[in-house]
Amino acid sequence: MAFHTTSRLLMRLWLGCLTAALVLAVWPGSARADWLTYRGNPQRTGSVDDQPGPKAPKVTWAYKTREHFIASPVPSGNAMFIGSMAGFGTGALHCFSLDPATQQRILWSKATPYLKVPVVSAPAVAEGIMVFGDAMHQNDGGTLHALKAENGRSVWRLPLTGKLIHLESAPTIDKGRVFIGAGDAGIVCVDLKRVTVDGADQDAAAVQATIEKRWAELQAKYEEDKKKDPLALPPNEDALPKPAPKLLWQQGQNKWHVDAPMAVVADRVLVASAFIDDEKAGKRVLLCLNAADGNALWEVPLKINPWAGPTVDGNLVLVGCSSIRFDTKLIPKAQGEVVAVDLGNGQVKWRKDIPGGVLSPIAIKDGLAVFTATDGKVRACVAATGEPKWEFAAPNPFFAGPAVCAGVAYVVDIKGVLYALGLGDGKPQWTLNVAADPTVQAPGMVYGSPIVYGGAIYLATANVEGPSAGQTCAVVCVSDRPPVVAGGEGAGPGFTIDKEKRRITIPCKIAPRKLPNLQEIYPLEAVATFPAPQGQKAHETVIVFDVRPSDVHKALESFGLKPGTPGRGESPLASGPELRVSLAVPGLIPGEPHIIPMYRTMVDKRTGRTLKPLKWHFTGSALRQPDPNKDAKVYGADLTGTLITLFPVTDETVIQTNLGMAECNFLRMDINRNLLPPEGAPAQLIIEVAK
Repeated sequence: MAFHTTSRLLMRLWLGCLTAALVLAVWPGSARADWLTYRGNPQRTGSVDDQPGPKAPKVTWAYKTREHFIASPVPSGNAMFIGSMAGFGTGALHCFSLDPATQQRILWSKATPYLKVPVVSAPAVAEGIMVFGDAMHQNDGGTLHALKAENGRSVWRLPLTGKLIHLESAPTIDKGRVFIGAGDAGIVCVDLKRVTVDGADQDAAAVQATIEKRWAELQAKYEEDKKKDPLALPPNEDALPKPAPKLLWQQGQNKWHVDAPMAVVADRVLVASAFIDDEKAGKRVLLCLNAADGNALWEVPLKINPWAGPTVDGNLVLVGCSSIRFDTKLIPKAQGEVVAVDLGNGQVKWRKDIPGGVLSPIAIKDGLAVFTATDGKVRACVAATGEPKWEFAAPNPFFAGPAVCAGVAYVVDIKGVLYALGLGDGKPQWTLNVAADPTVQAPGMVYGSPIVYGGAIYLATANVEGPSAGQTCAVVCVSDRPPVVAGGEGAGPGFTIDKEKRRITIPCKIAPRKLPNLQEIYPLEAVATFPAPQGQKAHETVIVFDVRPSDVHKALESFGLKPGTPGRGESPLASGPELRVSLAVPGLIPGEPHIIPMYRTMVDKRTGRTLKPLKWHFTGSALRQPDPNKDAKVYGADLTGTLITLFPVTDETVIQTNLGMAECNFLRMDINRNLLPPEGAPAQLIIEVAK
């Protein structure tokens, strides 16, 4: 993918906790489905099951977040993987549940400190192993990762360093080999199941068993250490073996620049290399390599950069080209081309100029080649000859490519408007403004091509630029099913309620302590709020979350609790049923998070000491009348976004401690950086009824 951003990547390493994969639910028990290459197959259809998409489309669920999704999603079984640009320019890789009714949309996540840069590479999945790359154009160095698809545990990693080296490309898995483009590092081919540890060639499964055993030993020692020292740090991953995949071959270093996805067909590797004008690097060419050793079999010079990468159908190779990358400011200058080449000998069969950039792969289905362009048009032509068949004009440009299955082409424009077009004639069957849908309500730009899987359409948005820059983004499911509550900002509960254990579990993130619009770092007054700018106390909180405080209030009432009264200022202290409040942060082993009582997540800045154990009261929130001309009142905490406060600085909250303003005046609380992961890392807020 040729996405370019000028943002500086910032990261603070979390000392002690070295994996950010937090399993939030069990892996679905359905059969695994492999997704071996970009868009699912060499024809780039974005569908591996060819099941018909929705006839009467609805947004079934939407997961909203501040992360930006540039890559296309990838399904497997009852789950879906997608990478992101996370907070402070770091990266994340999420595994989403595809169960429409789940209250726990994210099954597990990989984030900082494991991932240090954005992820715009769409994964490939084979035999329970998921492979993806990280880093973007501005990074000089990236890593090829392999994770266990069921829980995100690392299988192996291959770091690549050097100027203009990054893994925006999507990997392809073929016959136990992984192929990926790495910018100026050219093409890398590694063994999926053989690794090297300290220079020795070993089986990845055997090494994984050794790592699991060592983890267990370190975890047992850590549990013993905690009994002696409550602030004991989790063990360090540096004490474990560091498997890297066995490198089979590498070609094109400092010669080609490969950001586009490649295709592997009949032991041939089709590679689209670009020339980077600013750095004068790379070569603008379509290459065919021998899959066994990477030696070039033929190459075809191109006049425009082949950012869309190759599509292969039988003996035909199509490549889409664009004079611009994924940059909306340059759309008026965009020019494109589609080139058809013979797979056997590299002979050009036909080529067609396009008055717009073709940035995403061409899809071939039933002899038709379907592609989108930045001029706002979807075109279909006879794949073998280039003869035009139909053309559809939309009001907005396209960066994302089509998904084609069961006689329909699904396309989504840059503003999040989704179209279903008849494959035979291009006539629209329906249109859905996804970004403006009541379940979504989050304007965002669509860069990654949608997929169709199990009869549903999945897509995601980003707001790294444009009129909604920095605002909420969404991962969205569109199907025939009625909408369900599935979490995210303003999207309903989005948390787990265990009535038997009288426990609420809420997905959250470690909050930034310094907001860009503020000159200083303020002491903590709150514990859990909406993120900035919605959260009025987002500059002085431990964690941020995306659920309505009033929904948490209702959940607590479902346990038979009645709210007390919140304190404010010098008024009487908070009253109400007593609760336990904890934070689950990524632990040593996915699925075994580290549980921290909330009072221990904070220390006095002057002394470095934690608070004594606190009492947490279910107070409920004061009601507010937003419009003085109307009698309607609303739950105040929903307006301010405050769920839990440390001191009685507001009565618009759901939970307060037993501290008063006297303590607020002399305590200067900050987060306990020895226990908490980096800012932006995923966690879980746990609220329980005190026994």
